Amino acid sequence: MPMVYAMKFNTALCFVAIGFAFNLAVINGRQAAVALALSAFTGSIAVANLLQHMFAIDFGIDRLLHEPFITIGTDSPGRMTPNAAVCLALVSAAIILTAVMRRNSVARVILGLIVFVIAGSALLGYAIGVESSRNWRPLAQMPLHTAFCFSLLGSGLIFIGARERGYPRSTIAAALGALTYLLLVLLAYMEMLSQDTKLSELLQASGANPRSTLLGIVLLSGALYAGMIIYGFRSAQKYRDVASQLRESEKRLAAIIETAVDGFITIDDRGTVIAVNPACEKIFGYRTAEILQKNVKMLMPAPYRAAHDQYLETYKATRRAGIIGVGREVEGRRKDGSVFPLDLSVAKVELDNQVIYSGIVRDISERKKYEKDLLEANAELEEFSYRTSHDLRSPIASSLGLLSIARDMIETNATEELKPVLGRIETSFRKLDHLIQNIISLTRTKAMEETESRIPIAHVVRETLDRLYYMENAGRLRIDIAIDDDLTILRKASRFQIIIDNLLSNAIKYQDPAKADPEIRIGAAIDDGNLVLTVADNGLGVEPGSEHLLFQMFKRLHPQHSFGSGLGLYILKKSVEQLGGTVSYNRLQEGSLFTVTLPERNHHAH
Repeated sequence: MPMVYAMKFNTALCFVAIGFAFNLAVINGRQAAVALALSAFTGSIAVANLLQHMFAIDFGIDRLLHEPFITIGTDSPGRMTPNAAVCLALVSAAIILTAVMRRNSVARVILGLIVFVIAGSALLGYAIGVESSRNWRPLAQMPLHTAFCFSLLGSGLIFIGARERGYPRSTIAAALGALTYLLLVLLAYMEMLSQDTKLSELLQASGANPRSTLLGIVLLSGALYAGMIIYGFRSAQKYRDVASQLRESEKRLAAIIETAVDGFITIDDRGTVIAVNPACEKIFGYRTAEILQKNVKMLMPAPYRAAHDQYLETYKATRRAGIIGVGREVEGRRKDGSVFPLDLSVAKVELDNQVIYSGIVRDISERKKYEKDLLEANAELEEFSYRTSHDLRSPIASSLGLLSIARDMIETNATEELKPVLGRIETSFRKLDHLIQNIISLTRTKAMEETESRIPIAHVVRETLDRLYYMENAGRLRIDIAIDDDLTILRKASRFQIIIDNLLSNAIKYQDPAKADPEIRIGAAIDDGNLVLTVADNGLGVEPGSEHLLFQMFKRLHPQHSFGSGLGLYILKKSVEQLGGTVSYNRLQEGSLFTVTLPERNHHAH
């Protein structure tokens, strides 16, 4: 554009280099080394041009790569204008700062602001015909497109990344204030340069000096706008501090809510879910996207689901709350349709333009289960205390009476009659000892701490049968053991021994004396990854309808046949549960089948 003033070749070359550096350092934030090299190249050319203008010397760089044939707008053919050199040096410095610090900085914003003001004043000078804004030396005017390019670079240095630093409003206010002040300065100079304006005539008529008056206006307006800029920066600093504190607070709150075990649900005044935390996914089984923008009643079972919307309307009309502000237990509904107990507390939050409700939910299924187990344990303890005290007192009282009779017999020398009495005393004490042994076994089952070890099942069964051979009529039983000798299980040996003892002693004790071929069949195998232990017999069995009494404390189904405390099968069940398994009873055509299933963890067949 030779009629407007041509951009010099060196200026165009530097724009290409600094444009690449700007993209690498400011926009992408990568290739800092390349950006530094390009910025240093352009900065050195800019400084060299400034030195040529300041000291009237020639380094020979104006015509190094290109010989100009148009010399309009410059006192030296091919030389960069001084204002363009200043802007180029400032942009290079700003990019070097960015490449070194790897972030936006106040210094970069200030340098960008200076570049923008210089380029903007040149553009305004073209628009209103003020040559001094673009012409810092005679015959050295910044071309229009050069000023436009610098205004773009200055804007980029000011605004790109400024939001992350928290001062977009302050930089905008500072730029506008500087431009407005610049505009006033330009208008004042125009007024001063215009010799036929009414203001000049009035000032001259009144005896005032037009230049002094305009200088006062410039200084006053400059002080006002400088104050506005300082105030804007100070306000921006406070805004940055508050915004930083708010962001930190939001991050901390978000971290607490996101990692909380309890569920956080926020709804609007129509019951629409507007926010949930990840814990709600685990509690209700829905994904977050499936809950958001849906009515919260989807998480409620009947009849609460149908009444929820009416409850909100009633609360808005009467302000009488049933749950809001008061926590209580309610029921929730999972995605699979299952209903479970919840602790719910709801708070009302009044915003400027909206009322929302924030709820905290906690799945208390485990707590309810523990409460139920505790109540059952308390009931068992009460029954145990009553029955134990009764069963302990009975043989003791009987033994005391028999001892009195024995003493009388000794005094009368009735020694022959004494033998059955002593036998009955022995029987009473054996019953007492058996009951105490069962109580000890029960206590060990619940409180015993023991490490796990490898247990050979077949060996334990045979050893237990040898130990129980002293029991009444044990020798007439035919016992079949169908267990692989290599089958082992990793479990607590004492608890597993309690299970084997009670299964086998129960089968021996309740054999059918009327049968000529009583038998016990013992088996153990891996089934579907679980260890299944079975004990079957053709003994007395259980009367129909009495199966539910089998594993209860102090329940004896054949008291006339054999003495027992009624704790054996109860101890068996508790021991199996301690190992994480289950025990069941099945009626056979002749006799009974007890099955113990232990979970697949830690067992092996070698």
